[in-house]
Amino acid sequence: MMRGIEQESHIVASTLERLKSIHPVRVVNLRREVHVGDRRWDGEITLKTDRGTFRYVFETKTHLRPQTIRHLLIQADLYRKHLGKAKGLLLLSDYINSSLGHQLKEAGINFIDTAGNLFLKREPGLYLYVEGKKPPASPKEKPTRLFQPSGLTLLFGLLVEPESINHPYRHLSEANGIALGTVGWVKRDLREHGYLEPTGKNSFHLVRRKELFERWVQGYSSRLRPKVFLGEYRDLTNDLNTVVKAVRKYALEQGLSWGLSGGFGADELIHHYRGNTLTLFIESWSHNEALKELKWLPVSGGPITVLKGFSPRVFKMWSNQKHYPVVHPLLIYAELLQQGTDRDLETARLIYKEYLEPSFAKD
Repeated sequence: MMRGIEQESHIVASTLERLKSIHPVRVVNLRREVHVGDRRWDGEITLKTDRGTFRYVFETKTHLRPQTIRHLLIQADLYRKHLGKAKGLLLLSDYINSSLGHQLKEAGINFIDTAGNLFLKREPGLYLYVEGKKPPASPKEKPTRLFQPSGLTLLFGLLVEPESINHPYRHLSEANGIALGTVGWVKRDLREHGYLEPTGKNSFHLVRRKELFERWVQGYSSRLRPKVFLGEYRDLTNDLNTVVKAVRKYALEQGLSWGLSGGFGADELIHHYRGNTLTLFIESWSHNEALKELKWLPVSGGPITVLKGFSPRVFKMWSNQKHYPVVHPLLIYAELLQQGTDRDLETARLIYKEYLEPSFAKD
C-alpha cells in the first residue's frame, strides 16, 4: 500500500508519461509544494511543446467524487487572481471519469489522469482533449479504516482541534464519542499514511491537513452522512423560519443539543444565503414523538433534513455562535457542497475563505 506522498509522486510521474505518449512534450522545472500568493499548491510544472511553453500549478487528487470537484472549483475561483494569465491550473489524478471530466472542462480546469484522459487548453494554440480511457486493473490495496465512519468521526475532531492529537487516548475517546480502541488504529493509520510527523518522544504534529480536510469532506458525503441521516420532512406551515423556532423550543424542552448546518447555518455566520432547505444536527431523535410535537410529515426529498450528531464535538460551542446554535464551519461547508446548487457553492466559497482557508489551505 502506497503512502500518500508516494502515491502523489506516482500520479505525477504516470500522468506526465501518459501526456508524453499522446503529444510531444518536454517537462521542465517540475517543482513540488510551491506557494503562489498565500496559497500552497502541490507543485508547479512547465511544459514545452511545438506550440509554445506553458506553465501550470498543479494539484494531485485520488478517488475523485463530485464533492472533490466542487471543492476544487471553489479553490480555483479563489486563487485564479494569483495565477494570472502566466499560469494555468492543472489537476493530476489517478482516474477522472467522463462525467467529472466534462465538469472540469466546462469550468476551464486542465487535467490529466493515469489512464490517459486529459484536457489541456491554453492560449495560444494548445488544445488537447482525450476521454473514454479506462483505468488499468490494479491490485487491491489494503483498505484503511481512517476514512470509514468511526475514523471520520475522530478525524473531524482532529481537524477542528489539531493539537488534540497528543491528548490521552481516553480523552480523545470521550471528546469524540468513539470507542477507546478506535483511537489507537486511527492514529496508527495516520502514521502509516504519512499524516503524523514526530515532534518528540510520543508526541506528534498533524501534517498534510489540507489533504485530510479534502478527504474528510469526500468521506462525509459518501460514508458519514448516510450513517447519521435520520430523515427528511415537511412542516405544515411551509415556513422554515417558523420551523427553526419550533426546533429551538422543542430542543430546549427536551434538553437536547442541536445546531444548524447548510445554508441556514451559513447565514448565521455570514448573512449571505439561506436557501429553501433546512439541515440540522440534533443530539438524539425520537421519531414519532418529535413529529407529533413539531407537526412534521415524513417526506422523501422534503425541505427539512435531520442528521444525528455523530460526536459531542458537533455541538461544541465556539466563538461565532449567533442567534441560533450552528455547527462548525467544516460541517456547514461539507453540507453546502452536498447540496451543490450554484448559490450553495457560492456560499461555500465564502465560508471556506473566511473560516477554513486559514487552517487548511496554507498547511
